[in-house]
Amino acid sequence: MFKQPAKNRKPRLNIAPLLDMIFILLIFFVVTTTFSKLPGIKINRPDATVTDQLPPNNLLIGITKDGDFYVHKKPYTSDQLQEKIALKYQANPKLSVVIVADEDSYIKHSVTVMDICKQVGVESISIAEEITKE
Repeated sequence: MFKQPAKNRKPRLNIAPLLDMIFILLIFFVVTTTFSKLPGIKINRPDATVTDQLPPNNLLIGITKDGDFYVHKKPYTSDQLQEKIALKYQANPKLSVVIVADEDSYIKHSVTVMDICKQVGVESISIAEEITKE
């Protein structure tokens, strides 16, 4: 009829629900992680001791030490860059431009990007820097 449980059996811990929770947390952290949106090229940024948060709705423009402009790994001339910024600005009037210039680049290239932004109408322009830990 009815079988009695054995008294000598050791209790077992079922860890399947624990593993499910670990995987759910892992998926949550992977999905909610923000990824860096760098311009896609290697740039040595100048050092700074204080920084601000990156503004939302931004467009990162990389400037190499040779004065080349890059957006998402794609090179642009100054005319092409103006068209790109104008299109982004038309789609989002609250566009912020972040200039990521190499520390060995001439300031005139950064000023060129700033002039292009002002001509298009972008008012929020920032320059990215490398943070030094003291």
